[in-house]
Amino acid sequence: MPAKASERRSIYNQRKKQGYCPRCGKKRRKNSRYIYCDDCRLFFRNYHDSVCERLKEQRRNRYEERKEQGSCPRCGKKLGKRYAKIICPTCLEKQYEYNYGKKRS
Repeated sequence: MPAKASERRSIYNQRKKQGYCPRCGKKRRKNSRYIYCDDCRLFFRNYHDSVCERLKEQRRNRYEERKEQGSCPRCGKKLGKRYAKIICPTCLEKQYEYNYGKKRS
């Protein structure tokens, strides 16, 4: 594959127009409704699953570490010793606004 994005894009468009898989250049089936061939679609699916699983594990670990340290698990801000909740007031306000569409009174 070429290094420049413009060259890669032109190859992508050329292969797509000719009915080939834009990633590998193999001929696609005529009745396929997908742009990529079956092999490339399987590659993307497996790659996506592995990346998502790794990110989920990293986020879970960071959440647990911050919680043990007495910090807000979302933003990492230190919480006071007497503060009873797990999430800081700023993050709680954002979560409330996201869930209910308004600020708490």
